[in-house]
Amino acid sequence: MAAMFETGDGVLNRMIEVPYEAEDVLQELLAKYPGLLAGDSARGESDWLLIQREIGISETEDSGARWSLDHLFVDRDAIPTLVEVKRSSDSRIRREVVGQMLDYAANGSAVWSQESIRTSFESGAERDGRNAETELADFLGDEDPERFWNRVGANLRLGRLRLVFVADEVPRELRRIIEFLNEQMESTEVIGLEVKQFAAEGGSATTLMSSVIGRSEAARQVKGGSSPRVQVSWSLEDFFREVAKRTESEAIAGRVMRLHELLIQAGASYEMGKGSTAPTVNYYLARGTDFPVRLNGYTYGIGLGLSTVMANRSDGEMSRLLALVREVPGAVTDLEDIGEGDWNTWPTLTYANLLSAQGSEEAFAEKVIEAAKPSSES
Repeated sequence: MAAMFETGDGVLNRMIEVPYEAEDVLQELLAKYPGLLAGDSARGESDWLLIQREIGISETEDSGARWSLDHLFVDRDAIPTLVEVKRSSDSRIRREVVGQMLDYAANGSAVWSQESIRTSFESGAERDGRNAETELADFLGDEDPERFWNRVGANLRLGRLRLVFVADEVPRELRRIIEFLNEQMESTEVIGLEVKQFAAEGGSATTLMSSVIGRSEAARQVKGGSSPRVQVSWSLEDFFREVAKRTESEAIAGRVMRLHELLIQAGASYEMGKGSTAPTVNYYLARGTDFPVRLNGYTYGIGLGLSTVMANRSDGEMSRLLALVREVPGAVTDLEDIGEGDWNTWPTLTYANLLSAQGSEEAFAEKVIEAAKPSSES
């Protein structure tokens, strides 16, 4: 049995590992102290946002919940983190929990959306007596909430998840499965987390120790390495290079470069994003006017920032903006779910759809430039 010691008043006290009375005790600790998820890494308490405990997962968008996940968190990189807790005394921790988690991940990534996760966060906070608005503001700092939730949605669509198996002791069989999955899955991280509690002999638990299992060197190489979240000074060259790598097409990257040139020629201003994982380009047309347009260039598509300009454009001008972009054939697919007045969103037009026709970059630039000018009815 693991042991540790503490000193106090010149006395050396032996700390012994104390088993959890119930699984719910460990679940409650994770909800209250999300920094435990960091294990022995450099991350901390403020790097995790609890979305909800016991969050339901459905097989289809219009069916009731079939499964219940112990915890759903998101981290500062907007990566949904699914957490399932089992005590080592539970026989299901050896194999059954793996199939259970894969069910959760496969169905959750299919039926969840940024809107549903945001709603779950707000309802979960209300249920637990937490202030969702204050909690989110403290977590995000200067980041725009709409941009953050859109990053959550993008990660869901791309299968960027983290699956965490938590126990007081992770058995050998589960360790091997975790390490195998983590070394084979490129976009999804799979780890184990041991959270042990210790107490002075005869006392109640006073010390917690968490450690991560599964982040092997082989797994780091599969996922391209790992590093703390930092701000990176990207260049346009970095952006176009990553577009080519992501889309596996130099031709697509060239067309994205052409779109950039057309926007700049039309007077758009731009700035490079500071994200730690991939370069982005933020575009502003007619900034500070009654007809602003905001775009985000990602390595996989163009974000149309409806939520960021809705306060400056009238409802009619918002409708005109959406209608103009929908005139680009390749844009229709990614905009079909947006209804009239549904402006509090930030849809992404994937390059696979937007650039599916020859000349689409010119057509798209033409329409957003038109939307940034007064309409004939103004």
